[in-house]
Amino acid sequence: MSVQSPPALTQAPAQAMPVDGSPSSPAPPASRDAAPPAAGTAPGRRRFDRLLASLRFTPGQLRGVLAVLAALILGAGITGMTAILAKSAVIEETTGQSGRLSVSALQLYQALSQADATAASSYLTAGTPSDEMNETYREALRDATVALATAAGEVKTPADTELVAELNARLPVYTGLVETARTFNRLGEPVGATYQEQASTLMREEMLPSAHDLQENSRKQLNQSRADAEAFPWAAAALAVAALATLVWAQMWLTRKTNRVFNLGLVGATALLVVFAGWLAMASLASASHTSRSHEDGAQPLELLAQAEITAQQARAEESLVLIARGEDPQAAERYEAHFAALADPGQLLDQLDEAFASDPELSAKVDAAREAADTWRAGHDEVVKLAQEGRYTDAVNLVVGDSDTSLWASFRTLNDELTAATEISADRFIEATHDAQRSLSGAAAGLAALALAALVSAAIGIQMRVAEYYA
Repeated sequence: MSVQSPPALTQAPAQAMPVDGSPSSPAPPASRDAAPPAAGTAPGRRRFDRLLASLRFTPGQLRGVLAVLAALILGAGITGMTAILAKSAVIEETTGQSGRLSVSALQLYQALSQADATAASSYLTAGTPSDEMNETYREALRDATVALATAAGEVKTPADTELVAELNARLPVYTGLVETARTFNRLGEPVGATYQEQASTLMREEMLPSAHDLQENSRKQLNQSRADAEAFPWAAAALAVAALATLVWAQMWLTRKTNRVFNLGLVGATALLVVFAGWLAMASLASASHTSRSHEDGAQPLELLAQAEITAQQARAEESLVLIARGEDPQAAERYEAHFAALADPGQLLDQLDEAFASDPELSAKVDAAREAADTWRAGHDEVVKLAQEGRYTDAVNLVVGDSDTSLWASFRTLNDELTAATEISADRFIEATHDAQRSLSGAAAGLAALALAALVSAAIGIQMRVAEYYA
């Protein structure tokens, strides 16, 4: 019996053994994109490597372009909407907190000057002042009280709060001195002149400087708000231009890749961004133009007119003090001359108003009437000084505070009324221009946000249609 050997086993190809004797892992299957990263690589690094690998092929590049476009379009939309909302808030503040503070500070300064000028003039009248003077004085005090109350509710800084508190504390002291002076004047006691001089000194050296400081602070706040409202949204504009440039480049790149001239999604996104950029520019420029007009036709003339009115009132108060002191207060005469020179001398306030309103017939006529009244007042004051030097004190007083149309009271009242009328016109123009600036931004924030979102969706659709072609 013969014994057969078992068939020989077919041997598999030998595997290479590593140095430690363990069998090596089989080679991974080939990949279209790239070989996976080596074992042990951090997850973040693996994702980054896969991202880089995907960018070597067209679908990954398309997604990368879409990511860049999304960042630029969203950035333009968000910054544009934010800029418009910020402008609208600043303009609202101009007519709100800072605007009300500026107006109330100006009205306070004017009312205090008017009260002092009227109180000093009324003291010169024998016995009880005329009804007109009494009403003017009471109205000035009422306006000052209302302006103080308004300013107290609008001030934001500690310095302004302190100024309002000081004026609130000093106003009753001033009115008390004036009433005491009037009481002694009715009794024929000369000591009343001392009280009136003390009241005018308090107003001139403490109250009016505080009111002026409050006015200056509010003016600076208003100017800052105006500068913020006029600022152009450069960040949003730059992002919109960058998005448009990227869209144009993407369409040219796709044309080379696909031999297709147009991608409707990208063309639509481009058109929407052009509308976005135009609306952003037009709304911003229109708002800035109206804001600038509110300053040139409103705030700036208001400052000049108010200063002219206040200067005239201070000159009137000093003129009355000259007669109250019966020539024994030479500093009052010097202060009168200084105030009147600042009002009517060449190159001073009335000339500045003439220049500012040269192309405005309505306001120019008001300034011309004010100048004519100032010239009449100045000539009458020279006559007052002459009468006082001749010892004709009663005649001098009658010329200053008399009821006739030729009295200095009539000239001052005409001057003050014309400046007040011009002030009201400028205030109306300021409010109108500010409202126009607000209206020019109406709907812009929501519209820009909608355009940016629509442009992003359109770009995404256009690019995703091309990506889908690679997996069809």
